[in-house]
Amino acid sequence: MTATAEKMEFQTEVKQVLDLMIHSMYSHKEIFLRELISNASDALDKARYESLTKTELLKGDDSFKINVEIDKENKTLKIRDNGIGMNRQDLIDNIGTIARSGTKKFMEKMKESKDVALIGQFGVGFYSIFMVASKVEVITQKMGETEGWKWTSTGDGEFEIENIPKESRGSEICLHLKDEEVEYLESYQVQSVIKKYSEFVTHPITLKWSEEKTEGEGEEATTTIEDKSEILNEKPAIWRRSKKDLTDEQYNEFYTHISNESEAPLCHTHNRVEGVQEYSTLLYIPAKAPYGIFNQQDAGNGLKLYVKRVFIMDDCKDLLPTWLRFVRGIVDSEDLPLNVSREILQNNKLVNQIKTHITKKVLTELKKTAENDAEAYNAFWKELGNVLKEGFYMNWEHLDELKKLLRFESSQTGALTSLTDYVTRMQADQKEIYFITGESKAAVANSPHLEVFKEKGIEVLYLVDSIDEWVVQGLNEFDGKSLKDVTKGDLDIQDEKDKEEQKENEGKFEKLLKSLGAKIEGVKEVRLTSRLKDSPAVLVADEHGMGANMERIMKMTNQSFESQERILELNPKHILSEKLLQAYEADENSDDVSNWSTYLYGQALIAEGSELPNPVEHVQLVNKMLAKI
Repeated sequence: MTATAEKMEFQTEVKQVLDLMIHSMYSHKEIFLRELISNASDALDKARYESLTKTELLKGDDSFKINVEIDKENKTLKIRDNGIGMNRQDLIDNIGTIARSGTKKFMEKMKESKDVALIGQFGVGFYSIFMVASKVEVITQKMGETEGWKWTSTGDGEFEIENIPKESRGSEICLHLKDEEVEYLESYQVQSVIKKYSEFVTHPITLKWSEEKTEGEGEEATTTIEDKSEILNEKPAIWRRSKKDLTDEQYNEFYTHISNESEAPLCHTHNRVEGVQEYSTLLYIPAKAPYGIFNQQDAGNGLKLYVKRVFIMDDCKDLLPTWLRFVRGIVDSEDLPLNVSREILQNNKLVNQIKTHITKKVLTELKKTAENDAEAYNAFWKELGNVLKEGFYMNWEHLDELKKLLRFESSQTGALTSLTDYVTRMQADQKEIYFITGESKAAVANSPHLEVFKEKGIEVLYLVDSIDEWVVQGLNEFDGKSLKDVTKGDLDIQDEKDKEEQKENEGKFEKLLKSLGAKIEGVKEVRLTSRLKDSPAVLVADEHGMGANMERIMKMTNQSFESQERILELNPKHILSEKLLQAYEADENSDDVSNWSTYLYGQALIAEGSELPNPVEHVQLVNKMLAKI
């Protein structure tokens, strides 16, 4: 049958979209190939669905497949499928028309952002081909019908449709590439794009191309054309398979594939959610800290987002809170729009539901690992605990789960301990969980603030990472026990005998303490302490004031930060405190009183790791006092 080609015009909105795409420059033009393969995959799925009840429609051809063919000589790239196909009306409805809803918004967004990732969100994915093609031909036959049709357009506002012979169902899209887009005639380039976006498409994708092969040299050299083909998506989408059919070896192999990490992960969690929304997740928690993970801005290679097995974006930050950015894996949604943009992700209700689901799954998996394999979990904590601790900042939803995952060193254990284990070791009359912050374990372990705790056998947690200062702000209590910084406020660990002695000493030192409080610069108050056993003096902050460690951190980030006044506590039982009292009682205005008080304040600063206001003067003072002995 011979038929004359029928010339038709695109719908007005299509013209506008084509003009925008053809005459504007966009990055990532490669997305056109993803769109075509996704369309082919959808066509195959529809054909398979139709054939479930009408097997005769297959006509013996039940091997659903996609072929991509490169023809360098004719500068064409073809994408062929044996799917549902189209008839004349389908071509007009599906290619010549765009639903008006959202088209204007699409064009505005494209003009603003020039973001090809928006393509497809508004049903315009097919038209991305005109970014690379000067002419496009679609040859197709609808499943169950006998007529073939050819659709042709150069993207100039018109298209032609003609009736042609075609022996089998499916569609072939032939792109005549522009001169400046011939990179898509290179097999390695096409392979790269397909493997990037369509590696896990259900149906096999075969790439066919030809290469020149030269044998011999000089005049004896002969050149032949060698046809080649390769299936590009042989790796299965294991997240779509049943957990019972997969081994740990397969899970670990896939982890290596998506993360480029050679070491096995700490653990993984694999889930399929069905119902109103459908999506699959396969999440891995690394055993080692991935490269660059401690920089929130640069950390990448996190979750990969797929829609119906088609790759959408790498490092999808909107699916996880930043404090779980070490998680690697796949999220594959049935309901998100293909080519979903970053903006849509941030405002999509389904994305928020997936994020909540993933977060809970990861925290549950970490909790299970901590309970069942403490050694492995502690090793993970040393690698990535500081990232997890970021969850205590501006996050109230998951604090209870995070508290149980915390691990700290302490004054009584040689290994990391949890808050749960700490509570089980608390003394019968102990009311609070005690901790101390500092620059290192060595620094806090030798702090004078711990002397009374060591004497009474009370455990103190060592918080020695800079982030711990922010952690404790979201860690007010655990298991009904409040947390107490041993360097702040008053301590309530004295027995009755201690309290009686304290009261007697306060009367004895009362006048001296008032006098020193008015004289020592940088000190807001001088009082007796119950913290010390061996040291003469110590500096403490108010209950809700800033401690010395936090002050050091703030000074590192803000050079103009001013030191906070703190409280100087004296040990009434120490010989140096006795000497100071004796000097005061002999002559409250003597140099000895001034020297002893300045010396004790300086020693307290050194003991807590703070800088002396004038180190040279302090050394001279010590030498002066030693000379009197």
